[in-house]
Amino acid sequence: MSNHPISHKLKTFGTSKKLNRYGFLHIEGDQKIYPPFFDLNAIEQLRENWETQANDIFICTHQKVGTHLTKQFVSEILRAVYSYPENNPMSSGDIGHATIPWPEVMVSQYGYTHFQDFLAKTADSPRVWYLHCENDDLPMKKIHPDSKFIYVYRNPKGAAVSQYFFYKSHPLLEVTPTMEMDEFVTLFLDGSLYFGDYHQHVKNWIDSPDLRINRDHFISLSYEELVDNKVSATRKLCQFLTGKNLSMKNIKEIIFATDFQNMKNRISENPGSFHFNVNTFFRSGKTEDWKTKLSLKNIAAIDKKTAVMWGVSFQEVLKTKKIHPFKQAV
Repeated sequence: MSNHPISHKLKTFGTSKKLNRYGFLHIEGDQKIYPPFFDLNAIEQLRENWETQANDIFICTHQKVGTHLTKQFVSEILRAVYSYPENNPMSSGDIGHATIPWPEVMVSQYGYTHFQDFLAKTADSPRVWYLHCENDDLPMKKIHPDSKFIYVYRNPKGAAVSQYFFYKSHPLLEVTPTMEMDEFVTLFLDGSLYFGDYHQHVKNWIDSPDLRINRDHFISLSYEELVDNKVSATRKLCQFLTGKNLSMKNIKEIIFATDFQNMKNRISENPGSFHFNVNTFFRSGKTEDWKTKLSLKNIAAIDKKTAVMWGVSFQEVLKTKKIHPFKQAV
């Protein structure tokens, strides 16, 4: 176990190795590929001991599909409806790891006792986590029937572009800086990255999540709605999380708080427990910049996989009113 010299200070574990000729330091366990800052022993501790509670809310995503944006939505909604005590980290509006943790990383970096302390400190109010794992790889022993799960997905073309820039700039992954977009799209389509194949990840989570999850307490939203239709997204999330309706004043405040540039500025000025360079995590905040970043060949290749895996185009997914838009996919 070693400390990385860069300022984020995440520890790495085991003997990390390159995933492919482009880099991607990782560790492997149970035929899964994890980032190098995961401790496999920490994951096992969670699976053996953690029983979620009724107040637990999970934001579930692959990578670079709007995780931090969703955290901001959820934080703002919960703080608009509930009065958090001062000793609860949610009261501050921080969306960093000390307030909305990634459980496997929290235990890997700080130990299981720290995790238990967090559970005790946040036991009396809605508590928020985020996860990147596949739906059959959840890091808990038992799921309370009232725990809530929010799954966020994104146009695969946008996900591929955002992941490309993220992986190349991440200080721990040692991805070859000369890796080209064409090379990355091949990896993306092969599913040869952390947390498994993107298309399969989305389809499985929405169509067949862990059977322990109460389907009445599961919702899926697209990144595109979170960016381009914030009123609708806010109302859906508020109803799902609290069963209440917000005033238009509250909705306008949430729209302001979840604006890309406003989020970036606020975290830059007051990072709280957001422990990475904000420029690494907040790149464009746009839904269609893939149109200028991907070649026609790559667009066609990603669209082809989307049609095969989901049975529909992404545009048709966005149009559907079904709760589970991939249910009829091939």
